[in-house]
Amino acid sequence: MDAVARVSAASEPPEPDAAARAAPLVKSLSRSTLIMRVLADRPRRPTDLTRELDKPWATIYRAVRVLTDEEMLQRDPDSGEYSIGPLMWSLASTYLRDHPVLGVGLGHLEQALPRVPGLLKVTERSGPLSVTLFAEQNPQAETVTRIREQYRLPLHGASFGIVLLAHAPTAFVDEYVDTYVDAGPELLRERLAQVRRDGFAASRAGLQDDNGTLSVPLRRRDGEVVAALTSVLPLAVFDDETAYADQLALLRTTALHISEALGWRAAYGS
Repeated sequence: MDAVARVSAASEPPEPDAAARAAPLVKSLSRSTLIMRVLADRPRRPTDLTRELDKPWATIYRAVRVLTDEEMLQRDPDSGEYSIGPLMWSLASTYLRDHPVLGVGLGHLEQALPRVPGLLKVTERSGPLSVTLFAEQNPQAETVTRIREQYRLPLHGASFGIVLLAHAPTAFVDEYVDTYVDAGPELLRERLAQVRRDGFAASRAGLQDDNGTLSVPLRRRDGEVVAALTSVLPLAVFDDETAYADQLALLRTTALHISEALGWRAAYGS
């Protein structure tokens, strides 16, 4: 069989009996992925997973043991809780290493950081969450308070997620609002529209009482928003009109440089 024939054969749908044999494997993989998603929030015991996922204890325990043997998870011998393991971190580190935004953006972030009186971060959308790819504190500035939950947060929880949600596909936004937003869904939709008009989002004391966030979009070649660039700043900056304008201008300039390095040109997008 020549190369063309092999490619054609590989692209053909599997025979019914092959699909039937593969179904349990696909189900097992889906279950394992769900377990790891839940454990990424915080460590849990198998009994906790059984209750939260509404699955039989034996099924959950079997999956957890396999994932632990593969080092995708690890077990705390004192608490009996399972958490994300070393192999997952190894795989995640290669994701960051090869990430296109960080690949072209780190130099620009390093140049901007000394002028930020706080913390600079980059986030992207993963399902209904904003996930931190990069976060660096200006060592010469007052340390910004950080909480663990800031690294994986519902999209409407802070300005960086708002920017990502504002530029997500309409169908995704509709489903997200219907599923996750109980209070003021129309107000959120109005805010998303405002963010698209203004080109940035701000959250004052949204996560901590002593700081706020300013966020702008990062775009790839076709104009799609692939990440958000954020400054986490002390509230004093938000109360000083000049300082606020300076930080927003710095953020926009840095985002423009990163977006242009990704191939985007303002004349071709918005």
